[in-house]
Amino acid sequence: MKPQRRRLGFVLAAAIAALAVVVAAFPLIQEGAGSRPFTGPAIVPRPLVLALLLGLPAALAAVAAVRGSRPIFIAAGVLCLLQSFVSFGGITLGFLIPALLLILLGVEGGGSAARPRRREWLAGPLVVALGIAAWIAPFATSETVCWVARAGPDGNPVYRIIPNSDTLTLEPDELASGCDGGTFTLQGLMLGGVLWIGAVGVASLASGSAPRPQDSEPQLA
Repeated sequence: MKPQRRRLGFVLAAAIAALAVVVAAFPLIQEGAGSRPFTGPAIVPRPLVLALLLGLPAALAAVAAVRGSRPIFIAAGVLCLLQSFVSFGGITLGFLIPALLLILLGVEGGGSAARPRRREWLAGPLVVALGIAAWIAPFATSETVCWVARAGPDGNPVYRIIPNSDTLTLEPDELASGCDGGTFTLQGLMLGGVLWIGAVGVASLASGSAPRPQDSEPQLA
C-alpha cells in the first residue's frame, strides 16, 4: 500500500478518536457543570466507556495503516459506519465521512499489487462481530441502581447503594437520592473490554507478518 494512503489511514484514525471524545463528552458539556450536582455512583464514568467504544474504529484504522491491511480498513470503516447511527439526536453522524473514506481505502487498495491474504479477509468479519459484541455487552448487562448521597467529612457527597424502590425518602442527613437506569455493571464492562481488546488483537495478528515482496520498494542494482 502506498505511503500516502497509509498516512490517510492515520489521519482518519486520529479524526475518529477526536470525534469519539467530543461525542462522549457532549452530554456533560450540554448539561453544564451545575445542572445536575448529584449523579449516581459508577464503576467507570459513562463518558469514558462511550469514548472507548466509539474509539474502537480508530484503533483498528491505526492497525490497518501500520500493516497496510485493506480488509482491516474495511472492518474499521464498517464499525465506524454502524456507530454513526447509534444516536437518535444525530450527534454521531460525524463518523459517517471517515467511515466511508476507510471503506474506500480498503476497497480501492491504491493500485498496490499486493493481495490481502485469506486470513485477513476472514478476520475482517470477525473483527466487526467482536466490535458489535463489545457494544452490546455493557448495555445488555446494565441495571437500575438506586442510591442516597450524604455529605462526607470533606464536604463531597458520599454515595450508598440502596434497594430499588418506587418511592425514595430523604433522611435529615441525606443530600439527595435517586435511581439511575442503564448503569453499567462490572461484569458487562469486563466482557466489553475483553471483546474490545479481542477485536484489536485479531486485526493485528491477522494482518501482521513479515513484509510481502509486493510491498517492498524496488531496489537499485
